[in-house]
Amino acid sequence: MAVRCRGPRRRRLDEGVNPAGDLTLPTVEALQPELDDELVPQCPDIPADPTAVWTGLHRIGVRGSLGQYLKDLWSWRGFLITLPLNDMRAQNQDTVFGQLWHLLNPLMLALIYYVIFGLILGISRGGVENYSAFLVVGVITFNYTRTSMRSGARIIVSNRKLMQSISFPRAALPMSALLENVLSHVIAIGVMWIVLMVTGIRPTVTWLLAVPIVVIQSLFNLGLAMFVARFTFHFRDTTQFLPYALRIWFYVSGVLIPIEARFVAMPAARAILQANPIYVIIDISRDAFMYGVVDWRQVAIAAAWALALSVGGFLYFRRGEHEYGLV
Repeated sequence: MAVRCRGPRRRRLDEGVNPAGDLTLPTVEALQPELDDELVPQCPDIPADPTAVWTGLHRIGVRGSLGQYLKDLWSWRGFLITLPLNDMRAQNQDTVFGQLWHLLNPLMLALIYYVIFGLILGISRGGVENYSAFLVVGVITFNYTRTSMRSGARIIVSNRKLMQSISFPRAALPMSALLENVLSHVIAIGVMWIVLMVTGIRPTVTWLLAVPIVVIQSLFNLGLAMFVARFTFHFRDTTQFLPYALRIWFYVSGVLIPIEARFVAMPAARAILQANPIYVIIDISRDAFMYGVVDWRQVAIAAAWALALSVGGFLYFRRGEHEYGLV
């Protein structure tokens, strides 16, 4: 039953008694019970101008200022942390090994590539020093970017019900997915270090560069994930093409073989492959973890790529903010 806003106070039944003491018949309005002030809804103060800004309300489909958007993201920081932690706990909970798969997955991935390319094809006999260590650093580093892009490609469509139910900054979704991938990558780095020590490499002070390297690659991956997320929203076939594009990128990024003159004879092709940003990140990772050296020029190049992609991807993703709830 519809409840009307409070108007003039209703007369009580005893107000129908005239001064002579005669009882008069009550009106229909007098028979209606008087409600408590707290229970009666009050009419809102509706602005005469429909384009006016209402305090505490945001107009749907209108993009606000960048500063306010960043404040909203910060207010949703609990969501950014809770969602990936819950997803990680939910993964593999019905399997025998459970959460151990976070350790086994990167180890088995590197082992498979080593058996195929190191033992069967004999690439390690082509002059690559400590090929098992060379391979595990490249595979784990590239796999972080690959999983981040695949997560970004499906983040909008897979969360359409959530976006249609709750109003929140949509950039929180790719950020939370990236945080989950960061946690998995940190575990994979621990596995990688164990493999390196088993192959005879001893820890050095340059291993501390794992922190800035992870930060640089995380910003790089976030920008890529946001680009892919919005592009996939408009062109759903991207999820079908993406695995093939990632596979090609994997083979041309120096994961399996070094991009050197003995393997890539053409100088122009070698220069193009070495300009690949993920190759740069893999290269500084191998220098720090395997050889104990730091090429600060390569670090600066990787940081520039990360900054440009993270800012560009964020702005590109935000421009389609009002469309994502319409999936």
